[in-house]
Amino acid sequence: MVTLRLDRVSFNYKSHKVFKDITLEALGGQILSLVGPNGAGKTTLLKCIDRLLLPKSGAIRINDRDIAELSRSELAKQVAYVPQAAFASFPITVFDTILLGRRPYLNWKPARRDIDMVMDIIERMELTDLAMRDLGELSGGERQKVIVAKAIVQEPQVLLFDEPTTYLDLKYQLKIMQFIRDLVDEKRLCAVITTHDLNLALQFSDRLAVLKGGAIVTEGDIHILTEEVILQVYEVEAHLHYHQEKPFMIPLKGTALRRKT
Repeated sequence: MVTLRLDRVSFNYKSHKVFKDITLEALGGQILSLVGPNGAGKTTLLKCIDRLLLPKSGAIRINDRDIAELSRSELAKQVAYVPQAAFASFPITVFDTILLGRRPYLNWKPARRDIDMVMDIIERMELTDLAMRDLGELSGGERQKVIVAKAIVQEPQVLLFDEPTTYLDLKYQLKIMQFIRDLVDEKRLCAVITTHDLNLALQFSDRLAVLKGGAIVTEGDIHILTEEVILQVYEVEAHLHYHQEKPFMIPLKGTALRRKT
């Protein structure tokens, strides 16, 4: 089973501390959601796991191997990262964009298996009518689905999603999250997701890590997100209710943000 471990990871932008001594574990077959207010360091943490940014200190390991020891090609076979927004800087079709996810495995040209994988994910994610369209012509939500598909055909052990439901309407928010849930369950992948939607996190995640001010406030199964934690982290009063043993959050209408003292 794949294991992702972060051991006392810290990162600074020059003199600005983003987070310090983050220690986390995420396992195959589970979705770990990183939640917290803007500026908590969630996106930066994902970029460190994908080695787009280099931590100031600490270690990140996949199956007990430090990712600093991996070549870029080796890392691409282990980790796939889906950013919040992706825009093509040159003309490229949806099909070719998704095919780029197979780049770590390609020699001179795509094999039959590569093409079949792309065609399968296009069908499963309902992108067939868009396959030959230019990526730049698509709506934000359509582009988001394409970039998620590209990450999936990369066949990583660890999937990193930065706000995967950005630009999506309610129907496709649920479809994308259910697709990720099914993929993690089927292939026993490890998924780490950042999200501002606490109810989506509660519905689809196995574990949560709540960040604020560059530190982990609390982490564990979904039940660690209590009304007290929401008030502490978001400065918003909310009630938690339950449906089929899973909590969902309703912020109290008209409640003001608690002033800092």
